[in-house]
Amino acid sequence: MIHNIISALGARTNQYVKNKLSIDDDIVIVRNLVDIKGNLSQGIENKIVLFLLSIEEEKLAKNSTLSHSMSNPSINLNINIMFATNFTDVNYVESLRNISLIIDFFQRNPIFTLSDTPGLPLSIPRLHVELYNLNMPDTMRLWGAIGTKYVPSCAYRIKQVLFDSDTIIEDTPPVLGN
Repeated sequence: MIHNIISALGARTNQYVKNKLSIDDDIVIVRNLVDIKGNLSQGIENKIVLFLLSIEEEKLAKNSTLSHSMSNPSINLNINIMFATNFTDVNYVESLRNISLIIDFFQRNPIFTLSDTPGLPLSIPRLHVELYNLNMPDTMRLWGAIGTKYVPSCAYRIKQVLFDSDTIIEDTPPVLGN
């Protein structure tokens, strides 16, 4: 389910940026920023890389569902994602322009539904996405953990994605852009 959500959001942001820049090539790609050995992933130069940052349980939602006695209760997750611009030094200003387009996209589109975002799981009728704030020390620790130097980036939280053992989840491949 997480792969479908991130792929669908990646496709929507990609289309938005392509339209704003009047380009045909995909610019937002879903991929690891670095490979398992710590090297930059292949094919990410001059791209905006979208990747999973973290997953955390939404504790407030859990407290409201504790009254239901179920053997396997639902959990609400927040899925944190990051958009990182990987442009060469000579294109640094372009990386700032692109990160601004990502921020603009989510400012205009904080809610995603099945009707406007193809590829979202059928079990999720709507998603709410908000900016995920990181202070400077957390940002520096995060980039150290990622294993690369800082690049212009922004993080977003996809709020309260429900995982329910009673819901049958069909594992469908994500919708990929052309």
